[in-house]
Amino acid sequence: MAIGPLPALTTSELRLIVLIAAGASHDQIAADPDTKLQPDDVRRAIEALLVTTGTRTVLHLAAWATAHRIVTQPVHPSGALTIKPQLAPRLTQILRGWAGGRSTPELTADFGIAPSTMRTYYKTLLSQLNVDSQPQAVVVGVLAQLVWLNSIDPAWPAGPLAPAAEPQVVAP
Repeated sequence: MAIGPLPALTTSELRLIVLIAAGASHDQIAADPDTKLQPDDVRRAIEALLVTTGTRTVLHLAAWATAHRIVTQPVHPSGALTIKPQLAPRLTQILRGWAGGRSTPELTADFGIAPSTMRTYYKTLLSQLNVDSQPQAVVVGVLAQLVWLNSIDPAWPAGPLAPAAEPQVVAP
């Protein structure tokens, strides 16, 4: 399943993507020597990266990067990758919305629910996926095949990310 070309990205941009997908704060990103960013430049670098990748939010970027296999695993092991969780339909909608570039306030308005209800959904989703941040929820969602590729980009196939090929062991 082809998902579209990967733009040319520098080593620094790739590192920034990995940090974003890990849920790193702006201070943590600035402290990372591989990003080569000053604290005041982090926001601009993220905004430029969103433009370069054609993504809308950092959650969309995390999903996009996972689909492109720039991000290949969550920061911490998640049971959701071994036993696919059965999410309630609303939780799946939220996860797919985040992966597609919708913000939490936008989804709250789309669903016509109170912010407190969305906070409950948010906490439940993180708990069920065994993650501690929204970017990591999106990463696990893509890897666990809970998010279809066309949720990330409508031009991509309507199906989940294919499992990574297992390395072939060649007998001596």
